[in-house]
Amino acid sequence: MSNSQVSRFLKNAFGRKEQAYVPIPTSGINERSSQETSEEDTIQQVPPEDNYRVVYLIFLLQGVAMLLGWNVFINASVFFQQSFLGSGFADNFQNYFSIVYMSSNLFFLGLALLTHKSENISFRITFAISLMISIFVLIAISTHYIEFFGPTIYFYFVVTSIGIMGATAALQQNEIFALVSQFSPIYTQSVMSGQGFAGSAIAVSQILSALMIPPSSNLDENDLRRSALLYFICATIISLVTLISYFILIRLPLYLHYIQVRMIQNAESVENTYDQKLLKETFNKIRILAFTVGFVFFVTLSLFPSITTSIKSVVDEENKSKFRQDYLFIPLHFLIFNIGDWLGRSLPSLQSFVTTDSVKLALMSIARIIFFPIFLMCNVDVGSYGTRTWPLMINSDLIYFLTLWLFAVSNGYMGSLTMMAAPQVEGVNKGLAGTIMSFCLVLGLAIGSVFSFPMRAISCSCNPIGNI
Repeated sequence: MSNSQVSRFLKNAFGRKEQAYVPIPTSGINERSSQETSEEDTIQQVPPEDNYRVVYLIFLLQGVAMLLGWNVFINASVFFQQSFLGSGFADNFQNYFSIVYMSSNLFFLGLALLTHKSENISFRITFAISLMISIFVLIAISTHYIEFFGPTIYFYFVVTSIGIMGATAALQQNEIFALVSQFSPIYTQSVMSGQGFAGSAIAVSQILSALMIPPSSNLDENDLRRSALLYFICATIISLVTLISYFILIRLPLYLHYIQVRMIQNAESVENTYDQKLLKETFNKIRILAFTVGFVFFVTLSLFPSITTSIKSVVDEENKSKFRQDYLFIPLHFLIFNIGDWLGRSLPSLQSFVTTDSVKLALMSIARIIFFPIFLMCNVDVGSYGTRTWPLMINSDLIYFLTLWLFAVSNGYMGSLTMMAAPQVEGVNKGLAGTIMSFCLVLGLAIGSVFSFPMRAISCSCNPIGNI
């Protein structure tokens, strides 16, 4: 590959000037000198140091942004329930949030997979984050115009926004996992850990907001709206920081090192689009891991948050402490789940917790179906028209929260292990393996969000759809 070809590749991919990188010396398109081979080996074997773990932290922040839209919307349950009163969706909007977000995410992730080109990575990431920022701004403004919409129209407006969020997350997720799979596996773990951290941080903010609300059934609507406005402004700021951090990332030596390695590996490839043959070959090599990550998140979304947010404290109303009231009990449940998920995603950063045995991971993922009957035997609120069909066997808030925590840890731990393992399978295209795993992860989420409707029906012997 000639110097001019190298320059054109980097310029198209990242919009950078030629002097911003060190050209890889070559002696011809079809033949390379022994000196060039030696330099290639040096590039691939001796990556620059990640000083102060800046690259690790930036990838962690990218992970935060990937699920920021999802976490922000599902955690703002008190505000949305109040806003949707009178629409017929106040009791089941979480199911719709899940299915719309995950369906949109799955569709656009599949589209991104089929149309992926390596030179478009930076454009897609910056476009996705910019669009996410725009949606957060619109939702923040809308908190003061709910009467203008009315509860039903506002529900459809929010759901449409969630669908767009799913699309932006798909673009970012596809490109970030394709990019980070070129790096050491610890950086994939960083992205996964960032996803868990996002939920934890947002859950904490929700609890702090809830603590400012008096323990009364008559919640101040204006206070809720002011709290929601600040909440969405914070999400906007986090998104802006994420965008800025990406621009910093693409100028760091470690990033440029791995981009050069990828360029060398693809030097003989004229077309960077993944063809069907390569897709099939790569999928066959990682199919067990692909099933595993999909099944892990299928189980999770079937139960969380649609079923878990319906579980109430077992303490009688007159004896409930502040933290057992619904306005704090549900945000506390989100915090416990997200801390457990974050811990699970972080465990693979310790070598003693790492396994790449695909069969073992698959069996562990299947074993998680035990959580279906366990959560149904908790104190699930069946609503005014439902009938409890499962016995109340988990008659303790402590046992429920412990179960929820184990559920979350297993989700984060197995999700991270499988995402880290796939690009390390011998002979696979690392970027494509990361993209396929990302697609299967979202496929599991989408199927799980659909399955949450029959799970709700099973829990209450009622119509889970609501009044449309």
